[in-house]
Amino acid sequence: MAVDGGDRLSDLPESILLYILSMLSDGKEVVRTSVLSKRWRFLWKSVPVSLSFSLPVDRSENEVLDFVSSTHRELHYWRSCQKVEKFWVFFCIFEDKFVKDVDLWVYFATQLANVEEFVLGLFCLNEQRYEFPQFGYKNTSLRNLVLQCCALNPSGSVNWSSLVTLSIRELKLTEGVMEKVLSGCPNLECLQLDYFWGIHRIEISNAKLRKLIIINYGTGVNDVLLEIFAPYVQTLQLIGPCHGEICLRNVASLVTAAFYSEFDFGGGDEFQKESSCLKQLLRSFARVENLELGPWCIEVYS
Repeated sequence: MAVDGGDRLSDLPESILLYILSMLSDGKEVVRTSVLSKRWRFLWKSVPVSLSFSLPVDRSENEVLDFVSSTHRELHYWRSCQKVEKFWVFFCIFEDKFVKDVDLWVYFATQLANVEEFVLGLFCLNEQRYEFPQFGYKNTSLRNLVLQCCALNPSGSVNWSSLVTLSIRELKLTEGVMEKVLSGCPNLECLQLDYFWGIHRIEISNAKLRKLIIINYGTGVNDVLLEIFAPYVQTLQLIGPCHGEICLRNVASLVTAAFYSEFDFGGGDEFQKESSCLKQLLRSFARVENLELGPWCIEVYS
C-alpha cells in the first residue's frame, strides 16, 4: 500500500496487470483476483487462458457423467473470457449417448471461444468413431488442431484458413477427404498422420506445407501401398510400424528425412519384400542433406 493509502499495484497500467495475471498457470487463480478491488474485477476476462479436461481410463459410469457435467459447467463459465488460447479435452470413454456433449465442446472451441489450439482426444473401445460435426469445418482462428478417433466427412468445402499444424490420429481416411482437408488449409505448414488406414495416396500441392510426419501406417489387411506426392515438403519423418509399402513419388525439395519405422507385412517369409521396399525407399533419400535411420533400418540394410 502507498503512504497515502492508495494501491500501488492497482495503479499499474492495465497491460502490466494483464501480464502479471498471465503468469498464473491455473485459470481459476486468475479469476479469483477479481475480488481484490474494483480495478481487478473484470481484468481476468482479458487474460488469455488455456483449458484442459481429462478423464482417465477405467472410470465408473457415475464418474463419466460427473466429468461431462463438470466440463459443461466450466465451459459455460469461461464463455465470458475474451480469449481462450488453448482448449484440450481427453475423453477416454465414448458412447453414442455422449455425441451431443462432444458436439458442444467442439462448438465452444470453433464457434464461441475461437481458440487457436484445439485438441480433441477421444479413446474408443471399439471401431466406432465420433463424427466431427459439419460446423467445425468452418473456422478462421484455429492454428493448431489435433483430432483423435474422429471420423472426418465434410459435406462441403473445408475452411481452416489459419491452420498451421494438423494432427489426425486413429482414423480411416479416404483420398477425397484428404483432398478437401488439405485444400481448406492454405497456410498449413505441418501435417501429422498417426495410425491411419484406408488411404493409398497422399498428394500435397501446398507450397507452405514443409513438414510431413507419418506414424503407424496401415492395419496389415488392405493397406498394401501408400504413394506420397509432396514436391514442396522439406522434412519427412516415418515412425512406427508400416503395414504397407510406402513409395515416395515426388519429394524433390526434401532436405531432412528420418526413418524410424519398420516394414511389417505380417508374415515370417516377407523379409525379402520388406528389405526390397526399404532399399527402394532409401533410394528416394539419395539427395537429402540430413538422414536419420532407426535400429531396424540399420540392421536390415547391413
